[in-house]
Amino acid sequence: MLRIPKELFVTRSVHRTLGLDPNNSILSCGFIHHTRHLPQNENLVFKYYGALLLLSGEGTYIDRDGKSTRIYPGCFIQRIPYVRHSTITKEDGKWLEFFVCFGYETYRTLTHMGLLQDYPVLCPGLNQSLLDRCLLFYDHLEHSSPEQLPYLLLEAQQLVFGIYDMHRKQSLHPSVRSLLYQARDLLGSGQIPDDSCRGTAEYLGLGYENFRKLFRQEFQIPPHTYLIQKRLNNAKELLLQDDLSVQEIAARTGYPDSFSFSKQFKKYTTLTPRQFRALHQVPGAGK
Repeated sequence: MLRIPKELFVTRSVHRTLGLDPNNSILSCGFIHHTRHLPQNENLVFKYYGALLLLSGEGTYIDRDGKSTRIYPGCFIQRIPYVRHSTITKEDGKWLEFFVCFGYETYRTLTHMGLLQDYPVLCPGLNQSLLDRCLLFYDHLEHSSPEQLPYLLLEAQQLVFGIYDMHRKQSLHPSVRSLLYQARDLLGSGQIPDDSCRGTAEYLGLGYENFRKLFRQEFQIPPHTYLIQKRLNNAKELLLQDDLSVQEIAARTGYPDSFSFSKQFKKYTTLTPRQFRALHQVPGAGK
């Protein structure tokens, strides 16, 4: 287990802003050490994104429905904006956390992109490399100039993404991860009879609901959305070939007919297949 240096057990923090709106411009991080439970950590509601990596000590996270989750070193607790929660600290003097916060709009954008999830407690584990990244980010933010803050906002996001990646690697058995990567390759490839998400899961011997959950956890995108994107990307390549009709392209990319293909194509690209082909047609091609 990683041993935390004694000199880190001191509360210190850095707070910066990138604009005038406090809920959207906040960028902060720091280390918090306390020896007893603090009442102000009960029924908290953040208006921005906050997260803490527990470095030492133990406690309990209580979600808005009253469900309790034990937390320990290596747990990553996300304080989802506008969601009530509590963090109860074990009063043994060992509590040390590293926290990072950034604006609500940044959080919402990353969530809509599938890069962040609303799981309150993740378990990435703890190692020297992660601790060093936390210390480095603190140092960068502490000594930053206003011009550097946009780049440090990106660094904060990369730190959180790295923790997400550690959580995924801790959570999945290698054999399950191998199956998920096989599923990603099979989806939309036409290599199996039932080229759907459910058919791919059954082909690999995975329960469908569990497959959906694990696929999204591993790749930050639902399998159905990934399948649509892959089919449409294949369709775009085929549309650049003049010798294939829209009906033929629909059949090749897994659609039952040209109508359903054209409807979904327009939904995701704002163009019909024929409009896309006309827009990207190279003069003289096909002659």
